[in-house]
Amino acid sequence: MVIDASVLLRAFFPDEQQMQAQALVRDFVTGQLGLLAPSLLPYEITNAVWQAIRRSRLTTVQGEAILTAFTDLHIPLATVGWQQVLFLARQFNCSAYDAAYLGLAQISGQSLITADERLYNAVQPHLSWIHWLGDYQAGTFTNGETTTE
Repeated sequence: MVIDASVLLRAFFPDEQQMQAQALVRDFVTGQLGLLAPSLLPYEITNAVWQAIRRSRLTTVQGEAILTAFTDLHIPLATVGWQQVLFLARQFNCSAYDAAYLGLAQISGQSLITADERLYNAVQPHLSWIHWLGDYQAGTFTNGETTTE
């Protein structure tokens, strides 16, 4: 399953903790769920942590702990070609970053899970393989899941 930064941020930020995000991360750690992300994921997570520190939402110590925990997950990363990213960004009028997640899900034949409401609402009517984090329940997806459309 392709995971975007919004899901991980919900799992790690103390003021955004969501049971579903933490359950998903737990399923990955225990080997019940395979995850994949575009190579931009560490930069998005780092930027979100930095912005939270700048706004005093997190302390530097908290931010560093989040980044360490994220790094320790060892989520596999993959590149997505700019052609596909640009095509999807234009098709759904979204950022290239969001399109990279969509593109990776599309080329890998896996579902994408997100907590980004704007992205989900924009593409869900067109792509059956995008899932809302709030609908996740532990064990609902398996390593072998492949859904394409």
